[in-house]
Parts: sequence; C-alpha cells; structure tokens
Amino acid sequence: MDTVSVKVRVFRDGKPAEEDLPLERVSDVLEEPGTLIWLDVVAPTSAEVAGLGEEFGLHPLALDDAVHEHQRPKIDRYDDFVFVTAYAAEWTQDARIKLHELGMFVAQRYVITVRHDPGFDLSDVATRLERAPADLARRGAFVGYTVLDHIVDGYFAVTDHLQDRLEDVEEHLVWGAREGDQVGEAYTLRRDLIYFRRVVAPLREVMNSLVRRDEPTFDEPMQEYFRDLYDHVLHVFEEIEMDRDIIAAAFEDHLSVVSNRLNEVVLRVSAWAAIIALPTVIASIYGMNFRHMPELAWRYGYGFAVVAMIVASGLLYLTFKRKGWL
Repeated sequence: MDTVSVKVRVFRDGKPAEEDLPLERVSDVLEEPGTLIWLDVVAPTSAEVAGLGEEFGLHPLALDDAVHEHQRPKIDRYDDFVFVTAYAAEWTQDARIKLHELGMFVAQRYVITVRHDPGFDLSDVATRLERAPADLARRGAFVGYTVLDHIVDGYFAVTDHLQDRLEDVEEHLVWGAREGDQVGEAYTLRRDLIYFRRVVAPLREVMNSLVRRDEPTFDEPMQEYFRDLYDHVLHVFEEIEMDRDIIAAAFEDHLSVVSNRLNEVVLRVSAWAAIIALPTVIASIYGMNFRHMPELAWRYGYGFAVVAMIVASGLLYLTFKRKGWL
C-alpha cells in the first residue's frame, strides 16, 4: 500500500506514541495491551482499501462503500466494528458550500478514516485527541465521536453564513433595497439550503440510531457524548428547515409586493386613459359633421369645446389624485 496516503497514529494508554508506525506493523501493535490505532487514509485506490480489509478483517460491503464516493450518510453495524459515512461542509470564498465525503470504521482498538478529498483536513481532530488522554481510555468510540464532532462544528459555520445571506436576500427580495437579480439570488440560496439539507438530514438519522437505548452501539459514557452530538445535528437541521420556511415566505412576500405594484401601475394607466378619453369624446362630438348641428354655427363653439376639455380633464385629474391613483 502507498504509505504516503496513509497516516498512522498510535496511542498508548491514552497518550500519543512517539513513533512513525509502518502499516505492516499495525497488527503486531494491536495485540499489545492499552494501544489504540487511528489510520487516516487519503484518496485511496481500490487495492489500498482491499489491503486494509485484509489487515483488519473488514466486511467487503463496508469496503465497497468506503472506496466508492457519493454514498448517502449512514451507519452499518458489523460484528467487530461500525461503519459510518458522513459529509463535512465548508463555506468557500465564492460563497458556496463544498462537501467532503468521509467513510469511517470504528472498532474498540482501532479507527480508520477514509477521505476522498485531501482538502478536508483532520489535523484539528488529532490535536484534540492529544489533549484528551483520559477520554481516549474509551478507545475507538471516542476517536469516532471526535471526528463526527469536528464535522458538525463545520455545519454551524456554514449555517451562520447561510443565515447572513438569507437576511441580505430577504431584505432585497421584499423591499428592493438594491438593483440586481434578486429573484436569482433567492433561488440560488434555496438550492444551497436543499443541497446542505441532503447531508444533514440523513446524519440526523445516523445519530439517532447511535443514541437509541434499546440497541446501544457503545457503552453508556460514550452514549452521553453521542446524545450531545445528536442535539447539535438536530439544531443544525432545525436551522435549515427554518431558513427554508423564511425563504419561502420571502418569495410569497415578493410576489405580493410585485402584485401591489402592478395594481398601482394599472390604476395610474387607467386614470390617464380616462383623462385622455374625455377630450377625445368631446372632440368626436364636434367631428360629427351633420348639416343641422346648432353648435357648428356658434361663434364661441370652438373656445367652449377647448375649455370643456381642459376643465373636465382637470376635474378628473384632481379626483384621481385625491384617491391616490396618480
């Protein structure tokens, strides 16, 4: 196996061991009492994953899920280990959400994390583990918890950015505070919320499965840790659902505002049409060139018609202005 893509960390009695353990010695170290091994595998090939399966006796179905990307977040229980698929999320500089898939094998004496994207860094997890020797006495379960907790912490950062965008889009969509494609930005935000929800919602089911009291996956002390993590995932999920409701309400408000503005335009056009139509009616009367029409021979008929047009149009204008139609 390519040792460049595998980082092996050894903990003895909860403390990090000062050694660079070759992969071929992992089996020997696992037989020593008080040892815990974490293998972090980055962008593995199928052959590398198969080698891990032979070394640790991993189930072929779990290996297949680990090597093939785009798996749904889930948890599978086997005799000696559990396999978890989860997605980390980060907010990029171009204001988008980037997901990183992670497959993780969690056993009592070892943990194997499989990352397909080298850009997803787990160095903070290693630092946290080095500072928690007492918690590492709980073996692999605590390492698995720390990795998942690191992932969920990233969810909160993404949620904060989404809410900032939501406030901006909501203000501009409803009140039209600035020029631009406000509807397009709102649709983009809604798409990002759906994209993010697709990885958070299944993880909620995974965490719920881990904390079930009727089928405990880990011992009771670790169940408390995972229950706290489940609360965090549930909080993120509820924030996403609330943001989706807000953006849906913003769309409805935007449509109401557009409808009201359209009504105002129709009223103004109708008012001006009435003002223009009245002089047209008066002029059309004098355009009826009948032989016997008294006003045609009247000396002041033209002036009277013009004054009638002006006065009638002025009265209509004042009436519509008073009603707020102009």
